[in-house]
Amino acid sequence: MNIIDRAKNILITPQNEWPVVDKEQANIATILTSYVLPMLSIGVVATFIGQGLIGQSLPFGGSTASVKAGLIGALLYVIMSVISVFIVAGTIDVLAPSFGSEKNWGKSFQMAAYSLTASYVGAIFLLFPALSILVILCTLFCIYALYTGIPIMKKTTADKQVAYLAVIILITIVAMILVGLIQTEILKSINRPKMPDINNFFR
Repeated sequence: MNIIDRAKNILITPQNEWPVVDKEQANIATILTSYVLPMLSIGVVATFIGQGLIGQSLPFGGSTASVKAGLIGALLYVIMSVISVFIVAGTIDVLAPSFGSEKNWGKSFQMAAYSLTASYVGAIFLLFPALSILVILCTLFCIYALYTGIPIMKKTTADKQVAYLAVIILITIVAMILVGLIQTEILKSINRPKMPDINNFFR
């Protein structure tokens, strides 16, 4: 598997790439080390620079940037992203029988890991904290990859594909919100803004 070709194909022509994925051996450790983690390096670098070096400006001057926040933010990004892949994969697999689909953990993990490609790439916007909303928009594009993968990877019939996708998205969103809240609270606890001397501001 060529990581660049796989990412490009999943983003541009997922309907053609899923049959190729379906024929591959579903080795979770290999997928994590050869695709997911390398792709997450985009977000790791962007998070460190965004939170550690750029940060956000404060009303009375100063910045939220700190190397400590950048390092911890980057570490949390990796941990939460990997957790997210397992959440999506677990949701896909657990729901499969309810929609007459194939219950296969390996295939479910492949589908989750590769369908989230748009969010891995979109993490580049974490370079600038003010543009973090764009990461969410990129993540929404993952829905298309999921939709095209369901009939091929899970052998879901046409009449159940939309319902299966909708429930996957619903459960995943709830889980992601909880994960996001946990991450936010952790960052808040360690990210103390560097405030300027208020006396100097009014001089």
